[in-house]
Amino acid sequence: MENADFFKEEVRDGFLVTEKMKRVWACELDLLNLLLNVCKKYNLKCWADSGTLIGAVRHKGFIPWDDDIDMVMLRDDFDKLCEVADKEFLSPYFFQTIYSDKYYGRRHVQIRNSDTTAISNPKAKYNQGIFIDIFVFDGVTDIPRRYNKQLRKINLYKHMLKLSSKIMWRLPEKLYLKLRWDKVLFEKYENVLRQTPIEETELMAHLSLNYRVRIKNKSFYDQTLYMDFENTMIPVPVGYDKILKIDFGDYMTPVQSPTMHGSLLFDTQHNYKETLKNINK
Repeated sequence: MENADFFKEEVRDGFLVTEKMKRVWACELDLLNLLLNVCKKYNLKCWADSGTLIGAVRHKGFIPWDDDIDMVMLRDDFDKLCEVADKEFLSPYFFQTIYSDKYYGRRHVQIRNSDTTAISNPKAKYNQGIFIDIFVFDGVTDIPRRYNKQLRKINLYKHMLKLSSKIMWRLPEKLYLKLRWDKVLFEKYENVLRQTPIEETELMAHLSLNYRVRIKNKSFYDQTLYMDFENTMIPVPVGYDKILKIDFGDYMTPVQSPTMHGSLLFDTQHNYKETLKNINK
């Protein structure tokens, strides 16, 4: 990012945005543009989601007190992205999944810059560079009995994966890497998520999230609009107003709240391995 004015400390909506946070934002915008370029290359659809969607609509950029970027894709396009990830996200970028990072246990994908730092757990060995999140929409059946059965299975696997993670981290490293039964559980979990193909239904949702599932109509994503987002343009679904009302209610009224990643240690100048080494001296 070449515009020096962008990095100047400023007050937005009564909230002080520091130069340090602006530099974190710039790193995330670089990751976003990388993702969007890859999606364009392979004709994959991708949209701003959650707080990033609010930011695009309400602020033409980041929510001032937010520190991350959330994007969402349909399951089929997401699978295609995973297939090309190894050749498209080259060092220092890293496409982080439970399969690509042997120490990683989260249920969604993150794209990271390995030359930077966003540490959440100083004892963890997974890549902890600055990141953006990618979430996935899966199809939802309109038959309540089938949907409730699917949700029960999903919640069971979530519980098993959480329990597995707690147990695995207590094992000696060599034994942990040899067993990795969490990968087997995750494959079964993903099969349950894919139970209703998106092309066979008009409904879809983030089924992997920890909070309440909010079902969306597929038509909300029939077309893509582009909105200003800081120094770039970001794709948003044509039904953004309906989506945000479902997710947040009166989304145009700012409510300052802690970010999901408020406890992260950010550093845009040093890679996470250096930072971890200094922390754990």
